[in-house]
Amino acid sequence: MGAADATAGGTGRGAGLKTIDGRLVAVGGASRSGKTIWTSRAVANDERIFAWDPEDQWSGLKGWKKATTRGQLLAAVQTPGPQKVAYVAGGNLPVEFNYWAGSVFYAGRYVGPLSAIAEEVADVTTPSKAPGNWGILLRRGLKRGINIYAISQRWQEADKTALGNASEFVLFRQNGAVAGKYLERMTGVPASEIPTDKLDFIVFDPTTGKIKRDRLTF
Repeated sequence: MGAADATAGGTGRGAGLKTIDGRLVAVGGASRSGKTIWTSRAVANDERIFAWDPEDQWSGLKGWKKATTRGQLLAAVQTPGPQKVAYVAGGNLPVEFNYWAGSVFYAGRYVGPLSAIAEEVADVTTPSKAPGNWGILLRRGLKRGINIYAISQRWQEADKTALGNASEFVLFRQNGAVAGKYLERMTGVPASEIPTDKLDFIVFDPTTGKIKRDRLTF
């Protein structure tokens, strides 16, 4: 292998060291504030998506299919090509969430690029380091080009790893002053900047400190 092959833009093995990083978007807001609608529009052009869907919302959207067992999820993540799969699990939700996260990481690493959507992470994590496979997906998935959308009504009750690693924050109206103050401390967004009206939201880029205000329209 020549020296040129080991540089950026080379065609040898050295070129394989370059990666296209994914994005981790932390989405927060009160119930029915617009979180899921915003996320569905953000991934509208993505062809390969796997969602953790405990409330069975994503599976009803056009072009999506539902997986209710581990076997169905495993078969889906091992299948290459375009598909949109919502995992609607029963039983012990934290355990099933761990399985979903591990399956998605496998799919993104070995099968093909994808986007992952995790609904209501406060229901399956705690206010500490992200657990198990979810932590692996957050810390290592971005390097594999996986785009992750972590959604929660109550980020003060969810894991800190998602907020700490986020590439972008999308914040809707919050439930009470405590939630706003917590997000201010964890994201750097002043609580006064967080919207108070339904469907209003801000997009915050922590690398630039810029805040963009917007509103969902129909």
